[in-house]
Amino acid sequence: YQIMFIKISKHVRVFLHKTEQAFLEKYKNKKTFLNSQLEIDEVQIAKKLSAKSILVRKKLDSDTQFAVNRYIKEYRYVDKKQV
Repeated sequence: YQIMFIKISKHVRVFLHKTEQAFLEKYKNKKTFLNSQLEIDEVQIAKKLSAKSILVRKKLDSDTQFAVNRYIKEYRYVDKKQV
C-alpha cells in the first residue's frame, strides 16, 4: 500500500489522490497545456492541483495555460504497519 506525496519545499508535502496521480502522470512530460485542451473532469483536477502548487497557472486572454511546477519532487510513502 503506497501513499503518494509531492514535496513542494523543505517542510511542505502535499497528498495526492489517485485521480490526481493519474492526471499528473498523463501531463508531467508536457511542457505546457491549455485549459481548452483538457476534458471536463480534468479541468477541476487541474484547478485543484494548481491550488496545491503542483501546477503553475497562467491566465491568457481567452484561456488558461497550465504547466507542472519544476521545483516539486515526488516520492512514495510506504506504511510499514500495513505491509
